[in-house]
Amino acid sequence: MADLSLEWHDDFQVDATGDLLVIDGDDEVRQRLERRLCTAVQGYVWHPTYGAGLPQKVGSTLSAADIKAVVVSQIALEASVAPNPPAQISVSESAGGKVSIGIKYWDALTGRSVSFSITT
Repeated sequence: MADLSLEWHDDFQVDATGDLLVIDGDDEVRQRLERRLCTAVQGYVWHPTYGAGLPQKVGSTLSAADIKAVVVSQIALEASVAPNPPAQISVSESAGGKVSIGIKYWDALTGRSVSFSITT
């Protein structure tokens, strides 16, 4: 089912006819996962358990293993992500302190593997 497209740190976009752009499939799931991982802990008044708050952790002493554990637990909450095989998560830190998170999961409906990354 299509939803409104909304990239993290962006605004709504319009299509060629001037209507709000909609999205579905793998791109919709990617947007949902990015939103879940980047939404502040207790950032939604009506849904206080939603969100991993990864941006809140910038500058903290979290290890790559800690970040990976947070990502794994949050991805497991998304119905669009198949529980088996489990998602593959990689976390790496560059010399400048940037953290990259690689995510590969399997779509619950199609069984296809989908990969994307988040860099902070």
